[in-house]
Amino acid sequence: MNLHLVDILIVGFYIIIILYTGFVLSRKKELSNSSEEYILAGRKLTLPFFVATLVATWYGSILGIGEFVYTSGIVAWICFGVPYYIAAFLFAKYISKKIRASNVHTIPEQITNEYGNYAGKIASIIILVITIPAVYILMLGVIIQMFSGLSLELSIIIGVIISLVYIYNGGFKADVLTNSIQFIFMYIGFGALLFFTIVNLGPISEMTKLLPENHLHFKGEYSIQYVLAWFIIAFQTFVDPSFHQRCSAAKTPETAQKGIYISIIFWIIFDFFTLTTGLYARAFFPIDNPIMTFPILGESVLPLFWKGIFVVAMISAVMSTLDSYAFISAITIGNDLLGTSKRLLSKFTKLNTRNLTQIGLVLTGIVGIIMAISLPSVVQLIYNTSSIAVPGLIFPLIISMNSKYKIDSKNAIKIMIFSSLTSFFWLILKSYEFAIFIELEPMFAGISIAFILTLIWIKKR
Repeated sequence: MNLHLVDILIVGFYIIIILYTGFVLSRKKELSNSSEEYILAGRKLTLPFFVATLVATWYGSILGIGEFVYTSGIVAWICFGVPYYIAAFLFAKYISKKIRASNVHTIPEQITNEYGNYAGKIASIIILVITIPAVYILMLGVIIQMFSGLSLELSIIIGVIISLVYIYNGGFKADVLTNSIQFIFMYIGFGALLFFTIVNLGPISEMTKLLPENHLHFKGEYSIQYVLAWFIIAFQTFVDPSFHQRCSAAKTPETAQKGIYISIIFWIIFDFFTLTTGLYARAFFPIDNPIMTFPILGESVLPLFWKGIFVVAMISAVMSTLDSYAFISAITIGNDLLGTSKRLLSKFTKLNTRNLTQIGLVLTGIVGIIMAISLPSVVQLIYNTSSIAVPGLIFPLIISMNSKYKIDSKNAIKIMIFSSLTSFFWLILKSYEFAIFIELEPMFAGISIAFILTLIWIKKR
C-alpha cells in the first residue's frame, strides 16, 4: 500500500500508544510477583475489558478471512462465523462459570489437578503446539512489509519485538489494556472501509449482482461435509486457552458468562464488515493473490488519514492475537512446564512464576521468529495442528469440570494420546489419497476416537 506521510504518522502514533499503555498504564499500580497478578491480572477483569480482549483475539487470521471471502463467498461466514458463535454460546452457558469458580490458572493445571502430573505435562505440550504464534508472526510481518517496504525478515523481527516487549513488562494486564485499544481501532478501521467502499462502489444490492452465483450460496463450491466439518472444528473453542484464561481472570463468574454473550454480538458485527467488504473486492477487483483482498480494497477506496487508520486496524487484528497467544505459550512454558520443576530450579536461582513466564515469552518469540522466517510454507501446517490437538483435550477437559462424572487418570491419558495420534496419522495418510482418508477430516477421526473411548471409560463419581 502507498501511504501518505499522514497515514505513516497515524501508524507511528498507534505504536506509541500501544507501547505507552503496555509499559506505563499497565504498571500504574505496582504489580506483585504473584502468579495471579502477572498471569490473570489479579482476577479483576471487568465486563468491558473482558469483551474487548476476547473479541480482539478472535481475528488474528484477518488476511486469511479476506482470502476465504474473496475466493468462496458467504460460505466463509458459514464456516468461520456461525459455528463459532454456537460453540462460544455453549461454552458461555455450560463452562465459563465453572472456570472462574475454580482455583486454577491454566488448562494444564486443571488437567493436572484432575488426572495427575503426567496428564498435565501432555496437556502442556498440546497447548504449546497450538499456541506458538508463528502464523500470526508471519502475518504481521507481511503487513509491516506491505506498508514499510522493509524485508520480510526484518518486518517479522520488528513485529515480534513491538508485540511482546510490553507483555514481558506488564503481563496479562498489559495484554488486556492493549487489546482494548486494538479492539477500538479494528472496528473503526473496518467500519470505515465498508463506509467508503459503499460510497465509492455503490450499494450492496448492486454489488451482489456482479458476484459469481456460488459466492451467494451457503456452501459455495464445497461439499456439505466440508461445511459441517467446521461445526465440529469450532468446538476447539472449548479447549482454546485464551477463552479459559479470560474466564479465569474475570471479576466474577457472571462477568465471564455475560462477557462471552456480548462478544458474540460484536463478532457478528465485525464479520459483517469483513464479509461485505470481501465480497465488494471480489465483485469489482481482479486480485491475483486473494490474501491481499483487504489491502487492495483499502488502497482503492480509502482517502488520506483513513488509509492509515485501516492499516492500524489490520495490525491491531493480528497483533492482538499474536501477543495473547504468545503470552499463553509463555505461561505454558513458565508455569506449567518449568514451574512444576521449581524445587530443582530453586537450588540454583530464585525464580518465581513471573520470571519463568518471562523466560517462556523470550523462548516463544525466538522460536516463532525462526519458524516464520525459515519455514513460511509450513506455518499453515502448524496452524492446522488444532485438528490434532483438540481431540486430545476436549473430553478430558470438559469431564474434569463435571461434578457427576469422571474418568480415571490412566484412561484420560490414553484418550489424550490415542485421539491426537489418530488425527495425526490420519493427516499423514490423507496425503497418500486413500479414499476414506480423503473423505473424512482428521478432526472427525480424532474426536470420534476420543468420544468412543470416553463412552467406554466414563463413570459416576
